[in-house]
Amino acid sequence: MKRFAILILALLISATTAAAGDLTLLKRTIFITPQRFLRYWKNPKAAEPIYDTYSWYPNIKFDVLGPLVSGSKLFVEIDHPNGTPWLIVNMESPSLDEDVLETIKPESMDSSTEEKLATIETGAFPFRIKMKSANNPAGMTIFTGKFNVVLLSLDQNITEYRGKKEFMVDYDWHLPLGYLWLNPVMDADVPNLSSQVCLKGKIDAGVIQSYVFYNGKQISEGASNAPTQTLTSGADEPHHRYTILQSNFANLRGFNHSQSMNNYSQNFFMDKNPGDYEVRIMRSGQLVRSIKFSVGKDGAIVDNGFAKNAKLGGVRMIFPAIISGTLDGGFNASAWKTDALFGNPPAGFSIP
Repeated sequence: MKRFAILILALLISATTAAAGDLTLLKRTIFITPQRFLRYWKNPKAAEPIYDTYSWYPNIKFDVLGPLVSGSKLFVEIDHPNGTPWLIVNMESPSLDEDVLETIKPESMDSSTEEKLATIETGAFPFRIKMKSANNPAGMTIFTGKFNVVLLSLDQNITEYRGKKEFMVDYDWHLPLGYLWLNPVMDADVPNLSSQVCLKGKIDAGVIQSYVFYNGKQISEGASNAPTQTLTSGADEPHHRYTILQSNFANLRGFNHSQSMNNYSQNFFMDKNPGDYEVRIMRSGQLVRSIKFSVGKDGAIVDNGFAKNAKLGGVRMIFPAIISGTLDGGFNASAWKTDALFGNPPAGFSIP
C-alpha cells in the first residue's frame, strides 16, 4: 500500500521530469555530510591508526524518480581535491517502476571499513553520480559536481575538543536559493503553495513563522514550518547547522480543477488574483528570507526558467531568497556564484 501511495504521488510531480523511460535525479535532494571518526588511518592496510585525530567519511543520499530496471546499479565516484580517485560508494538500487519516487542511500557497510577509508583532507572534492546496467556496464554519468569540505574550530573549553578541528561540508551556497511550487500532495486538483529555504545556525522549535503577501497585504500564514533536512558536522555544532525548511500555505491555492463539492470558500485562489506575491520567513521575530514571484491568470507561478535550465527535476522552481537579519551568523554571501547545486549554478540566476 505504501509503495502504491508513493507511485501516485510521483505521478503527480513528474511533469517536469525527463522523458518517459529515463531515470530522473532530483538534484535539489543531493545531500552530503561528513561522518566523523575519532582516529585516522593513513591507509586501509596500516598496522595501526593515528589516535586522537578526527577523520571523516561522506554520507550521501539523493532522490530519484523511476524507472530503475532490475540489475541496474547506482554508485558515486569521489575524487581527492587533487583529482585522483578516492572512493566508489555503492548505492542501494531497488527496481522502480516509472515515476516511482525513492530516496537512495549507500549500501550498508561495516563502520570499521568506512573508518579505514576516511580522510583528513579538506577542499573541493569532485564527485559523479553514475548508473550502470546490462546495456551500459561501464556506467553513464547522471550528475557531476563538487562539494567543499572546510575545517571548523571547536569549543576549546570542552576537554575532548581541545586541539582538534571539525570537518564540515560548506552549504553557504544554499542560503540564497529558494524553492516555490504548487504542491500536489494535499490535493492535486486544488494545489496549495509551498516554499522551501535554507537557514543557518540553531533553529529552535516555534521560532519560525511564514507569510505570503499580495499587493503588500498579508493573505496567508504558513500552516506548517517543518525542517525537512539538517546538514551538519560530525559534532553537530548548532551554529554550523544548515536547515532545509519547508512552509506549506494550506489556505492559499493556485486554482480549483476539482469536480468535487468540497467547500473552498475559506481559501485564497491565485488564479483569481494574478500579479505579484512575496513569501516572507520570520525567525525569532526577524525577517530572514524574502522570495518575490508572480502568478498568471491560470494560477500557476510564472516560470523564470532557472529550474528547467538546471534540469532540476520535479515541480519546484528556483527563486532568489533574499537574506536579511543577523541570525544566519557569518557566511559567504557570494558562494552561490560558483558553488550552487554543487558547482552547477543555475544559468541567469542572480540576487537582487
